[in-house]
Amino acid sequence: MVIGKRKASFSHVVKALLTLLKAEKEMREFLKVSGIPSSTFYTTMRDALIELGLITIESNPRERVVSIKLTDRGRKLAQCLEELGIES
Repeated sequence: MVIGKRKASFSHVVKALLTLLKAEKEMREFLKVSGIPSSTFYTTMRDALIELGLITIESNPRERVVSIKLTDRGRKLAQCLEELGIES
């Protein structure tokens, strides 16, 4: 699957969206729970999912925490995947 200018595994995209649908998380926890390697997320997925309007990344420099959240568009897509019975 080509997202933006990079190739990303469809299964990784599904895992990311469905993991976030269950609970939006701090970045380290998200990567741990989703099982997506951090190198894969940062090199092929993050920017593309942001460009597509599916996720947002928020950072709090005071607490050194980065959170990842679904946008409304991302939530709708994740809900559709879940309704179709597609699993991560």
